Amino acid sequence: MPRVALWLSAAGFIGFGLAFALWPVPMASITDIVLPTSTARIDYGATYGGFQLGFGVFLASCARRAGRLEVGLWAAVAALTGFAGLRLLGLALSPGPVAHAIYVGLALELTGVLLNVWALRRVRQSRGSAA
Repeated sequence: MPRVALWLSAAGFIGFGLAFALWPVPMASITDIVLPTSTARIDYGATYGGFQLGFGVFLASCARRAGRLEVGLWAAVAALTGFAGLRLLGLALSPGPVAHAIYVGLALELTGVLLNVWALRRVRQSRGSAA
């Protein structure tokens, strides 16, 4: 099951990465970001899409090898906690209402954190029982 959790995280990052890379304008508009120039579209796609694609591939690589499973799970927890933590901070400091997409993103990130923390615990328990 921990491997499945990591594969799900990899698929999520790769899926969002592809969406940001292939459709930057519609994806940016979900959170009220305007990309008025080719430069803006290229940079948005590279930053949001490129990073998530690369990170998703890294997680998939970790999921394929038992010796790297824990590293991948930790990486997923760290990234998703960073996203969720800053999203929560932004919500707390926001002077006004925010788009529904922010809450959807937060829900996905927190779900991912919980899933990967659970998977990490399972890996550690199995390692402890094998010793």
